Amino acid sequence: MRRLLSLVVVALLSARCAVAQSGDHGEVFGGYSYINKDFTLTLPTGGLTGWNASVTLKVARHAGIVADFSGYYPGYTYGCGGCGQSAKIHSFLFGPQASFTVGRVTPFARFLIGDSHVHTTADGIPNLGTFTSNNSFTYGAGGGVDFRLTHRFALRGQVDWLHNQFQTVDDQRIQFETRNVARISTGIVFRF
Repeated sequence: MRRLLSLVVVALLSARCAVAQSGDHGEVFGGYSYINKDFTLTLPTGGLTGWNASVTLKVARHAGIVADFSGYYPGYTYGCGGCGQSAKIHSFLFGPQASFTVGRVTPFARFLIGDSHVHTTADGIPNLGTFTSNNSFTYGAGGGVDFRLTHRFALRGQVDWLHNQFQTVDDQRIQFETRNVARISTGIVFRF
């Protein structure tokens, strides 16, 4: 994980140097997010709501490097007088993004790779038996559209397809929880 973060820091610093030389700008996004499946095995049905944030640094007029982060916090209470399970999911994804502007609208497409981290608890006690590892290599692709409100602010709607593969332990048998999820996010973009 440290090696991945070091690589990302070097890539972002390199991109920032290129931005300074080209005069192009970057953007920061933050907002609401929904994924259509709970891959943490916490909720019996349904999707998850949470947050999504990203920073994009332009390296050319129509290309940039994006760092994308998201978090979800599912919880479920069983009928045994308050018994329950909860989880924390965080994804850290990075990759190239291409965009172009037509009037007030800026569509974009991107490819992301990185890591998803899950921490589960049952009745407030860390649940170590659910996953053999709390991390999963994650990759995906997606895109969206920004609608410019002012020179600095825009509204964003985006959809990403993400794939991860967490390994679970069930009665001493190893199984794989392969999940392809759709992530829908909306929020505000600040351009700098």
